[in-house]
Formats: sequence, C-alpha cells, structure tokens
Amino acid sequence: MNRRWMRRDVLKTLAAGGGMLATPFALRTAFGAGDPDLHLRVMAAPAAMAIRSGPQTRGLRYTAEVLRGRRDAVRPAPGNLGPTLELRRGERVRIEVVNRTGEATVVHWHGMIVPESADGHPHQAVPSGERYTIEFTVRNPAGTYLYHPHPHPITGRQTYHGLAGLLIVRESGERDMGLPAPEHELALVLQDRRIGEDNQLVFKQMMMDDMNGVLGDRVLVNGVDDAAFKVAPRVYRLRVANVSNARIYKLAWSDGRPLRAIASDGGLFSRAEGVQERPYVTLFPFERVELIEDFGARRDGAEIALVSQRFSGVDMMGSMMGGGMMGGMMGGMMGGMMGPSQGAELHVARFTVSPGVRIRPAALALPKEEARAREGRHELHTQLAFRMMRGFLNGRSFDSQDMMAVADDERLPAGIASVWTFANDGRGMPMPHPIHIHGVRFRVIERSAGAVPEELRRGMLDAGYKDTFGIFPGERVRVQVAPAVPGLFMVHCHNLEHEDGGMMRNCLFEA
Repeated sequence: MNRRWMRRDVLKTLAAGGGMLATPFALRTAFGAGDPDLHLRVMAAPAAMAIRSGPQTRGLRYTAEVLRGRRDAVRPAPGNLGPTLELRRGERVRIEVVNRTGEATVVHWHGMIVPESADGHPHQAVPSGERYTIEFTVRNPAGTYLYHPHPHPITGRQTYHGLAGLLIVRESGERDMGLPAPEHELALVLQDRRIGEDNQLVFKQMMMDDMNGVLGDRVLVNGVDDAAFKVAPRVYRLRVANVSNARIYKLAWSDGRPLRAIASDGGLFSRAEGVQERPYVTLFPFERVELIEDFGARRDGAEIALVSQRFSGVDMMGSMMGGGMMGGMMGGMMGGMMGPSQGAELHVARFTVSPGVRIRPAALALPKEEARAREGRHELHTQLAFRMMRGFLNGRSFDSQDMMAVADDERLPAGIASVWTFANDGRGMPMPHPIHIHGVRFRVIERSAGAVPEELRRGMLDAGYKDTFGIFPGERVRVQVAPAVPGLFMVHCHNLEHEDGGMMRNCLFEA
C-alpha cells in the first residue's frame, strides 16, 4: 500500500536530521554559533531597469551587499539580472534574505548542496516585509550555479520579471588546470522575453502560455537586449546559463566552429570525460554549460555571433493540429501572438575580436574523477504526464494544501547511490520537460530511444554531474543519485509554467 507521509511525519524526520527553518530565528542562529566566513544580505524588490534604449523597464530585481567577509563576493550585473555571488568551496556562508516584492517569496540556491532549511522550498516562502536567515558551508565544487525565487505558484512570474542571478563557486585548484583567469571569463545568462513598445515586459497572454511555457521573441543576455562583447585574441571561459522560463536553445557559433564544453551543471568534467566537442549544444531551461573558446583563432576585427539555431519537432501547436498546412498555419498564428515558437532561430549575442597579441592557449588539465558513493539497491521510478493543462509525476501534482506531503515512492537513502528512472510516457500530451532535483548532483547513466528531434540529438550533453536534464516524449532516462545531505527536497519540471501548474513533488532523503 502506498502510504502518504503528511506534515507531522516529515517534521519529525527533519527534526531528527537537524532541520532549522521550522525553529524560531534565535534558535536557528544558535545552530550556527560563531561568525561565518561570509555574511551577505540579498534583497528582492521592485525596480526600474535599463534593459534596452528608451524608457526603463519596471520589474523585480535582486540586490546584494557584503555585511562581513570578502568584498569581492558580490559583483554587480547589468539590466534586470541580480548581482553575481561568488563563493569559495569550504566557506561558511550566512545569507539574510529580505522580501520587499509586495508578495510572498523565497530564494532557491539552484544546484547548491545545502541543508533543507536553506534550500528555498515553497513552504519556506515569507510574506513581503519579512526576512529570514540561512547558513551553510559551501560543499559544491567549482562551477556555475544560480539563485532564483521558488514560491508556489508564482515562480514563473517572479523570475520572468527579473528575480534571478548567477552564483559562481571557485576553488584554489582551478589555477593549476590551465583554465583562463577570472578576468578572461564571460558569463552569459540567457532569458527570452517579450517586450512591448513601451519597453515593458509582456508575461502571459493566453492559455497556450500555460501549456508551452512563456516564450519570448528576443534573448536578453545578462539582463540586456542585443548584448555585445569585445574580446581579446585569446582563450576565454564562457559560463552559459539558460534562465528562460521554457525555451530550449540550440546554441552554435555563426561561423560554424564547434563548441568545446568543459563543464555542466555540477562542475567541471573529469579528465577521463575530457573536453566535449559538439557542433551545437542543446540547453534546456536552467541547465548550464561552460565552454572554452579561443577567439585568437579568428582574425582581428572578426565579428561572430552566438545564435540559437532553428529546429523542429518540439512545437506543440503544430503537433496539436496534426502538422501539415493546417498545423503550420495555426502554429504561425499562435506564434505571432505568443512570440517565436520552440525551435525558432534567435540571435543571442555578438562578439568582436579586438586587435592585439595572440596568446597561445595553456594546456588544459581537467580534474581527476571524484570518488563515488557506495552503490545501493534502492530504485525509484517516476512517470511524467501532461494533460488538461497540468503536469503530473506518478499521477500526482504538488499539494498546495500540504506542501510537505511525501509518498512512499518519493524517498531515497542519503549517502548511498540509488538509481532513479524517469519515463516521459504518461497519458496526455507528449511534451519535453527539463527535470530538476534539489539538493543533489547526479549522473545521467542511460537514455532510451524516444522522440528526440534529430536536429537536437548531437547537442545533448550528459557528461559530468548534473542537477537538471531534458527528457523528450517517449524517453526513459536513468540517473544515479547519491544524496549527501538528508532532508526534504523537491523534484519538478523546470519549465516554470509547468512547475507553477503543479508538476512538482517532494522527495525525502533519509539518513
């Protein structure tokens, strides 16, 4: 019999595991007695932002300040993007989150291995005018991570209007790997948006936005429209993050050069995996990829663009109308109202190579493979389905009346590697989904044949550690998960409109 865990059961488990958020603030602070290495304040509030020329755009924005510790832990970002937070592996970090948005919110530290009390679960959202404090030690390896809101059911709207930021973890060993120095890195946070003639963001317009997810007609890079970069004739490290509500990108260079990936969501690839070279990279919402690009291989003054190439097979309107002329006509009409459909060709950013001395690339030495957790025999199976404008995991959606409810088939042992199989073959509308698991880094160990568009297949990157992966209709994806921290976390579709519609469940990592 599949017994549901209700709130009282979960609270007992979390109390045993040292969960802090349910306790009074003074007691929570006592758990982290002593000064942290780094103390930050992050505030979410309305803002007027310079996204493009003309009137400023009204929205929401994160700001941050250092209260104690390294002053370089916070770097400002342009446009509507929150500041970049730069942490170091092993640091003890305290973050005070202040909500001035006018509605409830909470911050999720996407990809970070933190206690459940710091994760940013929807049940932890606080009303506007309130604040809360979290504390954690940075366990993640060097990599590119994110922070964004996670209140139910308004994550999509808050993120779309500006609440998102980049989080970078560094460690000293990076300097010995031949990687470009921080001054030769470029962060590229991609967010497609619809912007009206008055420069204001246009969010949902019709029911199809809830089904497909909100798609925009232009790509903001680091919160700015029509982004352009001047680069020296040398090697750069590009940190690319898809922070769009729903768009899948097929990233490629306009001059046809291949993309060379060195890292995914959970950090650098191992030496055995090596640099992954692709003609393009398929990037689902909230996936990240780090690229090595030698701009010195191009002539002085060369102008190249990063683009999202056209692809087909993921446009739901065409599929609903049966394809052919009618499907194409209806898809075109709806696309005009909603913005370009999935698979439309989009400009991302321009790069101009400045004249100068060409610096030869250093030899790259990626890290040795990490020791893996002991393998257990536990397995989970989750079936995905999308019907009646809602998404389901094993036939269930998120319980907004009891946000901490957990079923027996939503539990995993901590400290042991288990296999979790996701099957995108449930009843209803066949749709691709980006699946995100909170609180863990995992490995994709197997994909079965499904309706993966041939135009996207070569760009799928399953190497290294992940926290988000894309799954197409009919696919079965097996991942190996070894939770390092016990507690109540989440698994959900990271198409933000699907998530807000309930395609989200709890998962309990048991000590």
